Amino acid sequence: MMNREEFVMLRDFIYEKTGIYFTENKMYLLESRLTNRLQDLGLSSYEDYYYSLKFGGEKARNEINNLFDVVTTNETSFFRNPPQLDVFKMMVQKGCCNGDMPGSPIKIWSAACSTGEEPYTLAIIVLELVEALRKNIPFMIYGTDISAKVLESAKRGVFNPYSIRNTDDKIMKKYFTGENNLFALKEQVKRYVKIDFMNLMEENSYRAYRQMDFIFCRNVLIYFDEKMKKKVIDSLYECLKPKGILIIGHAESLHNISRAFKPLVFPGTIAYQRG
Repeated sequence: MMNREEFVMLRDFIYEKTGIYFTENKMYLLESRLTNRLQDLGLSSYEDYYYSLKFGGEKARNEINNLFDVVTTNETSFFRNPPQLDVFKMMVQKGCCNGDMPGSPIKIWSAACSTGEEPYTLAIIVLELVEALRKNIPFMIYGTDISAKVLESAKRGVFNPYSIRNTDDKIMKKYFTGENNLFALKEQVKRYVKIDFMNLMEENSYRAYRQMDFIFCRNVLIYFDEKMKKKVIDSLYECLKPKGILIIGHAESLHNISRAFKPLVFPGTIAYQRG
């Protein structure tokens, strides 16, 4: 059983590496998520696990990737929170984010993309617009996450019924192939999405995601404390083009975090625009 001293050591280590903060009432949750790691490594205590992470050299670097996998929450699905997706569709359709030059690609970043449902959803929305408007809309989508395990799943692009539960039958027939109760996304969608590792804690990693038209960072801030929220939001602001749009989780808010964005109020949701 994890004691409080072990909890504090591991909590602070996880915070330092990921920005995720486990509050005092989450000790049992952290314990349950790390139990299998102790068993797999043959360690007898959470203190031993902490020291193996802190001073384990090359083995520790590999284990930190496993730690990222178990402490992150990866609840997601296709076409999640329709009001936010409607705003995205409307803005792309209006052409308000067509880049600096006519015909330049729209750049969209799905931060903390988990197993890929969000960036692939955005790709399908744009592809549907291309067809409906009979207009070429060049675009590129970047999906990033801190968990190597979910990124591998995102790259495969194969989903279970729970992931596609909110997806229209016409979309399913058009963009997926089904076999053995699994649904594989077609290459015509996958080719627009680049999946890669990215830790929102590492300031240098933001350099690869500059000049974005849209950033989706939904249901991420809830895992950070106030200091980390401000750090991440400031970094995301710098990654947007002027007039670029940030979309966070529907239960999240930038109130008391940043005044740099202009809130845009829409039915059922708020989007945040860089000035």
